Amino acid sequence: MKIIGITGSSGSGKTTVSEILSEELNAKRINADQVVKQLQQKGNKYYEEIVQVFSQEILQEDGNLDRKKIAEIIFQDESKKEKLNQLTYKYVVEKIKEQINRTKEEYIIIDAPLLIESKLNEICDTIIAVTSSKEEQIKRISKRDNVEEKHAELRLNAQKDNKFYKLYADYIVENNGGNYDEFMGRVRSLVQKLQ
Repeated sequence: MKIIGITGSSGSGKTTVSEILSEELNAKRINADQVVKQLQQKGNKYYEEIVQVFSQEILQEDGNLDRKKIAEIIFQDESKKEKLNQLTYKYVVEKIKEQINRTKEEYIIIDAPLLIESKLNEICDTIIAVTSSKEEQIKRISKRDNVEEKHAELRLNAQKDNKFYKLYADYIVENNGGNYDEFMGRVRSLVQKLQ
């Protein structure tokens, strides 16, 4: 079994790269953001502890978490961001490790923005950093999350920069948009190296 960790800041294109690689390698793909969404459902301990940290103001009328409101708070309040990250490391890392232990596939891909901070990189055989220009990332975040570009930029500024991810990476995939065939060529040559 080979565990491949894919990381990078928001809007870099991690998910695109992890989807392509999981298809090419016939790998089990674990998307940390999806795990977070599952664990943030009512009734889970992770959900309850988030409400304790942020209070009832981050709940929608139906009792579900208002993810946009949480994002606004943590990108302006470093201490709240740190508390949320600690909860994430505690519950999400545990869940991801459970999924890995149940996997029979030869390759496992972990798509996680906080791969390094959560120490998930320590269980990976290979780390891939996906990087992009700040301008491109702002455009992608704005479009994906339906937020104004200034909010997208605030989010990005609250995260680690490309240098941080490159420091830990075995491979770097530049994803600045442009020629899709060229991009696919780079990803496919990476697949050959991983095999």
